[in-house]
Amino acid sequence: MEDTRQLRDAFDAANEFLYPVLNKERIQNFRGDSLIDILDRTLPADYCHDDTPRSRVVQRTLALLSSIHDAFVAESTDPVPAKRVLGKQQDQALEDAKRRRALHALLDLLSFEGIYPSLSSGVGIPLEKRVISVLPAGVIAKNATKASDSTPQYTRILDCIIGSLSHILQDARPSIQPIILGRILPDLVCGTAELAFNSKDLPSHKIDSYKRLLNDIIDKCSTPSLLPVLSSLLQESTAPWFKACISSQLSQIPLRKDGVFQIILFLASQFAPTLGQSTKDPSAGGPPITVQAIMQSSRLLSLVPQGSTPEEYFSNVAPKLLALLDGEDPDMKKTSSYVIGNGILGKRAYGSPGAIGFIIFAQPILDTFHGKISQPVTTWMRPFSLDGSADPEIKTGDFDGIIIVPECKLLLALERLTALATLHPSPGLLKRLVNPALLPLWGLQCYAKEHQKRSLEEKVSTLLQMFFSVSASITRLVKLADNILWDGPEAWVYGAGEEGGVSIRKRENREPCGPNILSIIQNLDGRVDSFLQLLAADPQKEEFVGDVFLHVSRQWLFSESMGEDGGCPQPHREQDKLQPELRKLVSAKIAEKLLDQFKESLSRHPIKVLELIRQLIESEKNRASTLRTNAQGSESISLQALGSIVEAESAVGSDPDSNITGVSESLSPAFSLLSTILASPDFQVSDSISLILRNLKFDIDYLLPRLPSALVQPATTSSMLLEITLSDPDQRQTKPTLTFPGISDLESHRQAINNIFSPLAPVQAEGLSTLSQLIDKASPVLDIPATLTLLLSVLTASDESAATDEFLYLNVIKLIGSLASKHPRTVIKTLAERYADRSEESTLDQRLKIGEALLRTIQNLGGALVGDAARVLGDVMIEVASRRGIKLKAKDQRGKGIKKSPPAKNSEELNQNITKLMNQINEDVDSETEDPVKEAYFSRIIHAWEAGATTDTAPDDLRARASAISILASAIQTNLAGLGPALASSSIDLAISTLTLESDEGSAILRRAAVILLLDLIKALDEARESGKDLGFGLSVTATSSSIYPASHQSGSERTTIGNVPDILRALNFVESRETDTIVRGHLRALIESLEAWLEKSLLWGIRTQQSLMEQPRFELGDRLAGLDIHPLSSTEKYGRTGEHPRIEEIE
Repeated sequence: MEDTRQLRDAFDAANEFLYPVLNKERIQNFRGDSLIDILDRTLPADYCHDDTPRSRVVQRTLALLSSIHDAFVAESTDPVPAKRVLGKQQDQALEDAKRRRALHALLDLLSFEGIYPSLSSGVGIPLEKRVISVLPAGVIAKNATKASDSTPQYTRILDCIIGSLSHILQDARPSIQPIILGRILPDLVCGTAELAFNSKDLPSHKIDSYKRLLNDIIDKCSTPSLLPVLSSLLQESTAPWFKACISSQLSQIPLRKDGVFQIILFLASQFAPTLGQSTKDPSAGGPPITVQAIMQSSRLLSLVPQGSTPEEYFSNVAPKLLALLDGEDPDMKKTSSYVIGNGILGKRAYGSPGAIGFIIFAQPILDTFHGKISQPVTTWMRPFSLDGSADPEIKTGDFDGIIIVPECKLLLALERLTALATLHPSPGLLKRLVNPALLPLWGLQCYAKEHQKRSLEEKVSTLLQMFFSVSASITRLVKLADNILWDGPEAWVYGAGEEGGVSIRKRENREPCGPNILSIIQNLDGRVDSFLQLLAADPQKEEFVGDVFLHVSRQWLFSESMGEDGGCPQPHREQDKLQPELRKLVSAKIAEKLLDQFKESLSRHPIKVLELIRQLIESEKNRASTLRTNAQGSESISLQALGSIVEAESAVGSDPDSNITGVSESLSPAFSLLSTILASPDFQVSDSISLILRNLKFDIDYLLPRLPSALVQPATTSSMLLEITLSDPDQRQTKPTLTFPGISDLESHRQAINNIFSPLAPVQAEGLSTLSQLIDKASPVLDIPATLTLLLSVLTASDESAATDEFLYLNVIKLIGSLASKHPRTVIKTLAERYADRSEESTLDQRLKIGEALLRTIQNLGGALVGDAARVLGDVMIEVASRRGIKLKAKDQRGKGIKKSPPAKNSEELNQNITKLMNQINEDVDSETEDPVKEAYFSRIIHAWEAGATTDTAPDDLRARASAISILASAIQTNLAGLGPALASSSIDLAISTLTLESDEGSAILRRAAVILLLDLIKALDEARESGKDLGFGLSVTATSSSIYPASHQSGSERTTIGNVPDILRALNFVESRETDTIVRGHLRALIESLEAWLEKSLLWGIRTQQSLMEQPRFELGDRLAGLDIHPLSSTEKYGRTGEHPRIEEIE
């Protein structure tokens, strides 16, 4: 089927106009002419004859685009039968290669010769970074002259281009709009912004129309195509007004339906994993998300755009973040968790109670656990889609209004709380979210445990253990001990869910009955065990065990004096009669299990326990004294209460001894604990403890004749131990206190180690924070080699979660740097040996992480990188970077891999397409399917990295060698004087050898690093020279025939020469002449120019040196030349005074 005549004529006119520049033979006739000059000759003489050649060409190009647009639009106005046929022709026309090429050429012509030169300075993308044009490269200026300001000429051309294109873009009928936006979108944005915000000659109504046009262009673009364009327009040299304009548009992108998701994907693609990092999990829908990408996403998504209030912005963004938080993708969950927890809740303006961020993200979770169906719960505690729309809620029966919080909402609240608290290391956020819901979470865990809901119990238990691992507070432990039977407030209770889970229901009002109490007693052991697990997770459990024991023991043994409201749990308010007995029972059970499981801890912190024992024995002594004088009985308190629910025995008799027998059974644990403490080898007597022991000895001796036979032996043993302890001369020595700073540090160190090896990120972060505090204050409990080994084991952990969590290993690297500032030699030597990996025990990824730690250590040390530490570092880096490394195990593994893999292609065959392939890569051409040639090239490069130098028998991985060169360059830039002349000379030797010998295409990363090494060396030498610092060594500007890099002394000088600039330049020029890698060539050109500048500056340094020498006293020959009657110093003051002038006399 043929095209319409109008469409053919439009493209024929365009091809005729572009023929002189698109035809390879015709273009030869215009050699040396510009693109504008060539095209202007093809135009009639009377065509816009009053305008400049540029304006004439631009107007003709716009006319051709308008005619093509009109031709496509005309097809859509034909009758319906013809429209269908011509619609097919339209698709074929748009996809036709020749016509697409003509359209691209017209658009490129407008971009390069119309829009780009009309932009002011600091606007747009540099030409060298733009997409390659279909126009001939020989007639396109690489550095087109841009408008310095908004001159009328440039404004008129730009106004003409943008105005004409806007008519096409704003036409609702389909035409060439997608091609225009896809080809010159950056130029359209820049040109429209120039007219809208930086134009001085346009009327206000036009400026307003261009502002609307800019918003319309951006709104029509898809988010994936818009993000790269806008981000590429933000450069260091961008004009402030243009940067504000683009930043404002970027800040509006999260408000799009797919804005949040696309921003995260875009940033993930920009911050790719570091060299050597594993990316073995391609299961996710996008690229792996690094810590840098997560942090950048948090900064961008938590920034409220101008013109929006926080309420409007976060109400739009929150559903999209919650959808990612509730999703299945682990990277997206982690990113959204960090954005919410750190970017929003972590800021006081948004995350404090009552602020919009807290109302949206935190309050619904807390209200759900407290059984409150508030407005935030109704609005936000529901599933959302990625576009921010709310998913329909599942209808569940309310069971006649019994269910307050359905199972789905309770489970969703728990999942969100777990994700926010555990997916990134923020102990502070964990405390803020869990502490207000501590009792509901405790009750939920106990209910799930008692009803065999293992999955739910594990989730809540993990959350609570994490909370107590990072939160050291006795009040929280006492709160749980007082509410250990808590199953809900008076209004509600946990119950069965609609789908077999857990829901929150209204509490039924019923009379107390026996089976309910029996179930409480049966579950008491399990609840106490769960409580002790949380106590064991507390970082200060050694101190808190005694406090908890003291608290529950007082409730158990002195409950009568504490009253009815002593703080014990009240599972059902209608059972008030049983509250005192339940209080005793619970407290006794906790005290009993504490004695069983934490006896050693109690003996190490005895003063509180001794005070409790003293109060107990003193109470019994007073009771015995009262019974003897008044012959009255009292209610008994005995350990037998543990075996029954209620034991109310009122023993009021006339025999005092019978009452003593009953009440004194409470003394049995006291005597046992006292004997344990006194017999402990770690027990020490201080002044305060000595006073307590004396009072105990007096009270026990008083009670001993009145105790029943079962307690006589324990009491006698305790009395004898007290006498021995008080009379022991060693114990009588001055020991003022049982605690000293080392004990606190030791406990902190122990807890830090436990937390570091926890699988939970916030707990690990808390452990690293504690260890950092110990390092900063140089605690004596730290064993430096052991601490460094611990950190390295975490850094190189084989566990997948620990190895890939950048939040963890980046913090470990920071700690290693802090440790190195205290002990540089030990840390540098250990890191360098582990980095060299002579025994081949580490993977490449582990070695590169150790390299990152070395880099951080060098940066932290700065000027302290001297002596043995600098020497060891330099020697090892040069050893790894050179070909001295022998990796036999790696060679064997490569051999096994080669046997399994199919034979590789011939090297010459693969090299045939390299030039073409690199051009494709530089053009940054997007394609839906990966080019097989490109895949083969990349595979070959990676294999070359792994194989190492081809001429060596067992070479090291090229990536490790490149990393070693980079570390050495950083050390040189940090403190060249500390490394010394020998290492500086060896570095030049290493760099030149690498550039000349490592010429394979796979070794390009080595050559890049080698050039950077030389650049850093030159920069360090130059900075030292400019600052007047004498290094004692430097470069020679005189060529020698012996070596490029001799470490020798110059004659007549104490300065050591580490290299000769002319010889180095000759080697670099030779390398540049054969270099094929564009990046290396660019670095080499910069290095050569730097060395040439060094030669020129050396002349100035020489003049400066001579001037300083002239100021010193000299033995001169005088001012007159012997034998000649002339005065060479005519400008001296002598001749100035006499008025004489020099004369030139001719002598025969």
